[in-house]
Amino acid sequence: MGLIEIEKFINENNIHTVELGFADINGVLRGKTLPARHFLKIAEHGSGLAKAPFAWDIQCDVYDDVEFANFDNGFPEMVAKPILSSLKILPWREGTAFAFADIVDEEGHAIQENPREVLKNVLKRYRDLGLRPIVGSELEFYLLDSDKKPVFDGIQCYSLYRGSELEYVIAEMRNSLEALGIELEAFHIEYGPGQIEVIPECDDALEMADKTVLIKNTIKEIARKHGLYATFMAKPWAAESGSGFHVHQSLWDLELKNNIFDSDPNIAGNYLAGLLKHARDFMVYGSPTINDYKRFQPNSFAPTRVTWEHDNRTVATRSLLGLGKNSRFEQRNGSAAANPYLIIAASLASGIDGIENKLIPPKNLDENSLEFPRTLDGALNYFETSDAAKKYFGEKFVKLFITLGRHEVEIYQSVVTDWEWQRYLEII
Repeated sequence: MGLIEIEKFINENNIHTVELGFADINGVLRGKTLPARHFLKIAEHGSGLAKAPFAWDIQCDVYDDVEFANFDNGFPEMVAKPILSSLKILPWREGTAFAFADIVDEEGHAIQENPREVLKNVLKRYRDLGLRPIVGSELEFYLLDSDKKPVFDGIQCYSLYRGSELEYVIAEMRNSLEALGIELEAFHIEYGPGQIEVIPECDDALEMADKTVLIKNTIKEIARKHGLYATFMAKPWAAESGSGFHVHQSLWDLELKNNIFDSDPNIAGNYLAGLLKHARDFMVYGSPTINDYKRFQPNSFAPTRVTWEHDNRTVATRSLLGLGKNSRFEQRNGSAAANPYLIIAASLASGIDGIENKLIPPKNLDENSLEFPRTLDGALNYFETSDAAKKYFGEKFVKLFITLGRHEVEIYQSVVTDWEWQRYLEII
């Protein structure tokens, strides 16, 4: 849409407020809430804000050793430039619309520390080869009551009865997402008490990442509207199922006429080999928090080893080849806390590395396969020593991500937990 169409859209729909948003380094939706008349003023050139969102942690703490933005350089300006084609009405808030923003510097150049740009750079490599990745997200979350306890007890996976009890809130989530243009396959009850999975229909990789950011924010907003909480924390309770982020991926020609994984088994094999080779190197993109690594337990649906097999939900990479146009791979080791842009970039970078280097996958599931790191610190070590990470994501972004990750580890290591009190305080 051009400016004339935007102004007409705002007037015809009685829009008084526009949210201009983007995902920060953690995948959290940030931005500004603008009067519609002011949005029209900045629609072409954008609105300025500090660079801090790409240099802070999940609680917005900032650190001097992050070169991109710190107290020494004064957190210089960047510009949120509306992506006008993304403007849409927020159905649960009358008179309010939302638009995604491209993040650029004052000269109009893309900010490379933006996770969305990281994914765009990986996608350019595919376009240069005449290839087009199509991606689907499967995302799990817990729905909690006002005391932050699960809305029901026990495991009732796929229960339509439990789903019907929650339809008063899930229906609004589902219908609101559809109204935003996010076509869904399903909401369904998952494997934990109060745990739910949302599955949007697959789409181009960048659009799917955008949609997943909106899905997470929409679910949280609508939950609060009903006096509830939705959490995408990967392991809220030690004894209950963790929440994952599974990435389905297929590869097509640019016109979407030919599923390459169906027509070319060699490329499919190369891609699979890349997923397996870099599963540990890029794991931190899919599991970026301390808590994520508590998901990975034996005999759970969170894989502990770099494994693959056809149609097996216990392995890291589930192969779903031989399904014609539905042929795809599912990467299953991601956590719900992941930044959608980065977890998708991790799979696609792995796959294209396999294609470019004609890698050959191992034949099948192997009990002696490599173990995933079990801590954030361990995952950061793999990421830091990966030449492929620097190649596909850029040295500056890799350094930034590692710096923030190391800070997270340092903070955690300095905290005295309730477990330590209960275990040591009286008896030791």
